[in-house]
Amino acid sequence: MKNLDQSDQKQFLDVLDQQKIHQRKVDRVLYIVLPIVAFLLCVICANYNWQSTAGTFFMLLIAFIAVGIRRLNLKLWLVIVAVYSLVDIYFTYSGQLPIQAVGRQMGTMLTFVGILGIGRPYFDRWLMK
Repeated sequence: MKNLDQSDQKQFLDVLDQQKIHQRKVDRVLYIVLPIVAFLLCVICANYNWQSTAGTFFMLLIAFIAVGIRRLNLKLWLVIVAVYSLVDIYFTYSGQLPIQAVGRQMGTMLTFVGILGIGRPYFDRWLMK
């Protein structure tokens, strides 16, 4: 009976090692893909000045890495992205918050950060099979 327990433990640890190796491979791919996606999204959803474009790129890149690779708290990062968006829009439009800008920038950023945060575990499972 003791040998059976040890073999089950060894098999379980082998499966965990394989899963960890697989997740590292996915992380390496995401380190290449996420900056490209962040750049494309910042061009689409940033406001009409270079400061907003650069800030949106860095905010998206940091949020994508935090949520997609480091797997930090999704709700916290959605709040951080929302606060950044409101501050960026407020300063870009001289103290106003036009609803079109809020919908374009905040809506796009929150949607893609949420998709990445929710979809990463499913993506890992899908690629393991």
